[in-house]
Amino acid sequence: MNKIVKVIFWVFFLGLNACMEPRENPSLTKSDPKILAIGNSITWHPPASEIGWNGNWGMAASAGDKDYFSVLGSLVKSIKPEANLKRENVYPFERGFESFDFSYYDHLRDFNPDILIIRFGENIGETEVNGNALAESIKLFSDYLANGRKMEVIVTTTFWYSEKVNQQLILAAQTNGWELVNLTDLGSKEENMAIGLFLHEGVAKHPGDLGMERIAKRIFETLKKLI
Repeated sequence: MNKIVKVIFWVFFLGLNACMEPRENPSLTKSDPKILAIGNSITWHPPASEIGWNGNWGMAASAGDKDYFSVLGSLVKSIKPEANLKRENVYPFERGFESFDFSYYDHLRDFNPDILIIRFGENIGETEVNGNALAESIKLFSDYLANGRKMEVIVTTTFWYSEKVNQQLILAAQTNGWELVNLTDLGSKEENMAIGLFLHEGVAKHPGDLGMERIAKRIFETLKKLI
């Protein structure tokens, strides 16, 4: 990957992050916060024998309690035992974000989340990002899930490098005063992937146990300030 492009991107990232308004601690002070994580296969993927994936959790963790969502859940419950966490693979939104019918996710809105974790973007191609349509669609999706209620939002950058998608994720966070968690540097190191553990290259490039743990810990460092 072109090192100059990567340097330019991270200058952009740090610049936007620095421009974000400092926030007071918006702690919910609830004993049972509802936390919703929307993502893609890294968050959850059902068994798919055709690609050698037999799990029913975040691809490609070695066990159900090793994916980032489960590790994150354990960290949350260590300080909020009654917290209620829910996850959803929103791949359909990734693939059709410009004209998506949000009613498809009524059940997520009905969950009444106090905190929304937006952890997707890997399934959006660079050529599919036009203007600020992605950032705008993410805001509309968030508003739909909030359903008029106050809801804290955490956005992460992508695991695999994607300049245009990350620019939109960062823009969405900056524009709406959401929390931002950087993950993209993790995807540049094979030690964070499941290389050699799966024959299918696409599966093997997903975060392995170490990558999943690091994702969870980074999100938790921000999330714990909100609960």
